[in-house]
Amino acid sequence: MKTYSECIRTPSQIQFPELFSFSCSAQQLHELQASVLSYGKLNLHNQKKPRTLWADQLSKLTLPKYYFCHFYVIGLATSVICLIEMLAWTQYNKPLLLISLLQRFDNDVGSRHLSLRQCTVGFTLMTIHLIRRVYESFLVERPSKTATMHFSHYLIGVGFYGAMVLGTWLEGASNFEIWSHQSARYDNESQRDGSFENITMVFSILLFLYATYHQYRCHSILASLRQKSSASTETTAISKNGYSIPKGDWFDILVTPHYFADILIYVSLNILYHFNNYIFLCGLIWTIVNLSITANETKQWYVRHFQNAFPKDRYRIIPGCY
Repeated sequence: MKTYSECIRTPSQIQFPELFSFSCSAQQLHELQASVLSYGKLNLHNQKKPRTLWADQLSKLTLPKYYFCHFYVIGLATSVICLIEMLAWTQYNKPLLLISLLQRFDNDVGSRHLSLRQCTVGFTLMTIHLIRRVYESFLVERPSKTATMHFSHYLIGVGFYGAMVLGTWLEGASNFEIWSHQSARYDNESQRDGSFENITMVFSILLFLYATYHQYRCHSILASLRQKSSASTETTAISKNGYSIPKGDWFDILVTPHYFADILIYVSLNILYHFNNYIFLCGLIWTIVNLSITANETKQWYVRHFQNAFPKDRYRIIPGCY
């Protein structure tokens, strides 16, 4: 008979197949594309209108786009909760809510293939990422007050970041000796190549910092386009609807370089886990698929609104590839 751990799926594993199918379907089916897929400026100027009553009603389930900040606030709150849970358990041997649920309904099967260092560094990097995104959301970015997103985007975003935080340590939970009769802390402890783990860890941290820096630069460039004092024909091409063509940093070669940086961040975390963290592997695939679809829509929007003024040689999201 299968154990609970073998039968249950993590939040990310529950979301991934459904979200993957939903995202691809929304790109291909007119009704879903017209009512669900677009958000922000893509939704403000969405020329695809629902043809059926159900799609028209579905398209009205919207929220302000600046609610994106809730994703990172909730994700950061999840990080704080996890930190408190771990400190209470490891320092005072007091199980709080999460640890109690794991002890009661789960076991150590499937939680022994990540080392303690991988879990600790991964959790730290993810928390740093969320702190930066919260900072950017409130102090750097200048989202339009009229732009909207579909309610489904909101639910997916909240669930995604919560799952990613939990995913930094759940598959290595045995390292924290949560279960009293667990068989081992780490399956590969005796076979582990310390030098290889050190090299991949340093590389993943450097890649994470590199991508983080460029994502911050790109977000700052987008925010500057909304500042009237910085709007200049020397640096931007102004459209009659108030939007501009961003320039500088990776914007010189990509339409959505901040999306590419996001992909690199999740690549760096998967390198840290040696692509052996199934939650983060699902998260990476979802990020690539979802952002690639949005990047394609974004390029079409720029070409439609700026026509010949928009550089035709910019890749959508991945340099030299797409």
